[in-house]
Amino acid sequence: MNWIQQIKTRIGRYILKSSQKVARKANTIPHFDQIHDIGLIYFAGNKTNEEHVNRIAHYLREQGKKVWMMGYVDAATLPHSKKFHISSEYFWKEKLTPFNLPDTTKIGNFLSHRFDLMMNLYFEQELPLQAMSTYAKSAYAIGAQMPECLSYNDSIIDTGSDQGLQNLATQMIHYLKVINQK
Repeated sequence: MNWIQQIKTRIGRYILKSSQKVARKANTIPHFDQIHDIGLIYFAGNKTNEEHVNRIAHYLREQGKKVWMMGYVDAATLPHSKKFHISSEYFWKEKLTPFNLPDTTKIGNFLSHRFDLMMNLYFEQELPLQAMSTYAKSAYAIGAQMPECLSYNDSIIDTGSDQGLQNLATQMIHYLKVINQK
């Protein structure tokens, strides 16, 4: 990243931080059975990530959940291999403001939907991903442990040395199933 992009990203982080509410309100951890609508935010820059996220979404749908996915592609235009679906959207550099924040007027239906759970399935410290996690409306948000991730997550998962999306999602689902059992 050249120095101009670094400055723009730094300004974008400042704008995002100042636009956030003082603190996320403490939400009750929902039990897995109480969750109906789930949003998945992920880095769609490589095929392996997309395959893992699709498997996770398939598993959640088998469990009777409605799943919407939002992938970030770090490219000037959307590659031809990425296809929009009724429950799967993408955003890329063209959909960002000059300060690398998602332009909410250019993002599809994902930001207008209210989710019971937001699963932030990424380890990348990309500003567009973190901003999308902040902008999305959810009753509860969960993600991987990263610097300053508590500003957009209600709880975080430490996966240790296994930085795989499959492991992250498995741990998220496991904790949601064992916490607040009826």
